[in-house]
Amino acid sequence: MRHSPYTLPVLLLAVASLGAVACSSASNGAQASSPSSDGGASSTDGGGSSTTASLVKASDPRDLAVTADVGVAVDANNGFAMQLYGQLAPTAKGGNFLTSPLSATLALTMTYAGAQGTTASQMASVLQIPSSGPSIFDAQNALTQALDGRAAAALAADQQRAKENQSPAPSASDYVATVVNSVWGQKGYPWANPFLSILAKSYGTGVYVEDFATDPSGGETAINDWVSTETGGKIDPLLGPNAVTKDTRMVLVNAIHIKLPWSSPFQTNQTASGTFTRGDGTTVQASFMNQGYQDGVGYADTSDATFVSLPLSGGELSVVFALPKKDLATLTSALTKDSFAVPASSADVILSLPKFTFSSPTFSLATALQALGMTDAFDPKAADFKGICANTPDGENLYIADVLQKATLDVAENGVEAAAATAVLLARGSAVTPTLNVTFNRPFMVSIVDGSGAILFLGQIDDPTSSS
Repeated sequence: MRHSPYTLPVLLLAVASLGAVACSSASNGAQASSPSSDGGASSTDGGGSSTTASLVKASDPRDLAVTADVGVAVDANNGFAMQLYGQLAPTAKGGNFLTSPLSATLALTMTYAGAQGTTASQMASVLQIPSSGPSIFDAQNALTQALDGRAAAALAADQQRAKENQSPAPSASDYVATVVNSVWGQKGYPWANPFLSILAKSYGTGVYVEDFATDPSGGETAINDWVSTETGGKIDPLLGPNAVTKDTRMVLVNAIHIKLPWSSPFQTNQTASGTFTRGDGTTVQASFMNQGYQDGVGYADTSDATFVSLPLSGGELSVVFALPKKDLATLTSALTKDSFAVPASSADVILSLPKFTFSSPTFSLATALQALGMTDAFDPKAADFKGICANTPDGENLYIADVLQKATLDVAENGVEAAAATAVLLARGSAVTPTLNVTFNRPFMVSIVDGSGAILFLGQIDDPTSSS
């Protein structure tokens, strides 16, 4: 069995994204005061988990009635997704691979909220943030709140259906859709009020106070515990040993957890063993789920691939599978931000799809982001994050030390579960057709897409029997 640095699990997807801000010696501007002092009370801000770290947070409540155009966030996210995937996929060297562009976008845009000058313009270009129009922060707030409501709506509909059919009620534990954020900062830093206001209003968090300078491992453990709780233990740990150092000054984290049944579950008695041919021509025996669809699925046949979109319960989230006409590399090079917008079809589809479970190790996005043009943010001297902290102790300059992500995906007969987390670490220094048989018995792409069009997860499966 081959292993690659990226792995992808079936019907279970977990992703975590992290950015670390470090510091280096440099001069800064005027001091910005924080709206609250360091306390000792525990808090559950930013998600359902609790932490004993004190919280520095603006007094602004989260904007729950936001009316921003979600399309602004979707367009930016999907454009960035294609560019990021194009950089990352070749590093998988044909093996399994999974990333969450949405998790990365959210963690990086929180960081962008404190960027200035060329650092800000480069980040905006790479993240495809429009230079005019609605605020990207408001748009992301609207998108994430919409995503947060998907599971509850699906559960309510399925509970009502079960009541009408006098069938067993669905389990609430099978309906999860959460997108949460947290920020962790060095004790004694005067975080800028405008930055704290954006965190509070658009991302539902403040800055948890940690003492990275004297106890980096303690901060690392607190962050890992938070991510694990928010992803139901699917991302644990996000940060490996020494990811957080004494030079770390801020860690901005996003976590996504999706768990939903299929709208039309596969019958387990139809699952059968079959041959799957990997990209290198070798074969493995995989368990194939088999089902026929007369309606309710998306289908598109293009010059690059055959796309099949299967809705999850509630109909707002779908899993899109793409079987290349040639190979994964050719399909990847042809992708656009609209590639996974698969239209509904009245075609009869007989689908044969391998079960798979994949979990990636934590991997860095830093090289890919710099290749796309986000260079100053990673430069200890050129980075300008004075919008996060205008006057750091000892005149240290904040820059991005790394951007880390971890993801997992599980696809099975009953449904899908996925989770991801991203951390940014700041340091100092179609037409109707007859019955169609679609068999995914060779390498294919997979994506989880929201009804808004946002691409939440994007990856490829070269070996459905490999879980890591």
